[in-house]
Amino acid sequence: MSSCLPSTAQLLQNIRKYTLSSKHPINSIWPPHRRSAVMIILFYGNRGELRVLLTKRSRNLRAFSGHVSLPGGKADDMIESPLEVARRECFEEIGLPLDDKELTEQGLKLEVLNTLPCYLSRTFLSVKPVVCFLRDLQDEAAKINSIKFNLNPGETSSIFSVPLLDLLYDKKRNEHLPKDYRHEFIKRTNVKYSWGLIPWPLKHYFYPNVNEHEILWLDEVVDLSSDEDLTFSNSETSLKEGNVNKLKDIDGIKDVWGLTAQIIHDLALISIDKAETATIGNDNLIYGLTELGGQMLQRKRSEWESGMIDGENRFDYSQVIPRYYFTKLVKDFKSVL
Repeated sequence: MSSCLPSTAQLLQNIRKYTLSSKHPINSIWPPHRRSAVMIILFYGNRGELRVLLTKRSRNLRAFSGHVSLPGGKADDMIESPLEVARRECFEEIGLPLDDKELTEQGLKLEVLNTLPCYLSRTFLSVKPVVCFLRDLQDEAAKINSIKFNLNPGETSSIFSVPLLDLLYDKKRNEHLPKDYRHEFIKRTNVKYSWGLIPWPLKHYFYPNVNEHEILWLDEVVDLSSDEDLTFSNSETSLKEGNVNKLKDIDGIKDVWGLTAQIIHDLALISIDKAETATIGNDNLIYGLTELGGQMLQRKRSEWESGMIDGENRFDYSQVIPRYYFTKLVKDFKSVL
């Protein structure tokens, strides 16, 4: 258990200096027809902590409607860089200015800190996280007082933030945070589940809709949700029942889970300089699928990919990836926290 945390400045510096361990060609891990990117926007909270900006997807969307996610989406073509994809999607979803001049006029700067390894989505997209720091233009250490966001009602219903280091908290095995660390979530779960015979981590962090620690300028963004009318007390009662499946449908809380939670968790490990303690990202798996398995090469999903997406038990990764490589992948995934 850590007795103290690195300073916020050191957390940012650790993210800047992180280097990707993958040596795979970019087209093998970020295949041209399956490219997507998300932006992890960090900023200072009220207590000087690093926070992550998150969105709740509109319920009108066909895919992952109502889910909490990092802003981002698919590449429009094979020319766009991960930063260009993430920046464009942020503009479309939450109105983050595309032009740095607009941010400068607001006294702000969006500093690109780093990129993370690629992650495999459940729909067989390769997701490239781009890590950025939204800061005061003149003073990196100063807290932002305001910024203008305009939510796209067709894509985003609300916007909020959580502390980066919250996703490292583990009451039973708290190796990385001080004993007196105060998290903002009201419940968390962390289990492993088998998808295609590989043990995947599945994390849930449940946050209240009304959070006294939220930064003021995010609270002032108009919430476009029309159905989030359950009270926190009702949500809290359901939380005590411990039923995660029920919790996922409760509108009195925000559930940070799945790939979004895993990406933020991994970035938190990087920020405290503990990335070597776990496998970060899915570069090796995506390489195995593209170069050894002939998957993710076309825009249309293969029969195998469609079966995996639907969760059919007759499909698994060993059917398209050589046994020697599959065995190594399973071993790697067992080290994922």
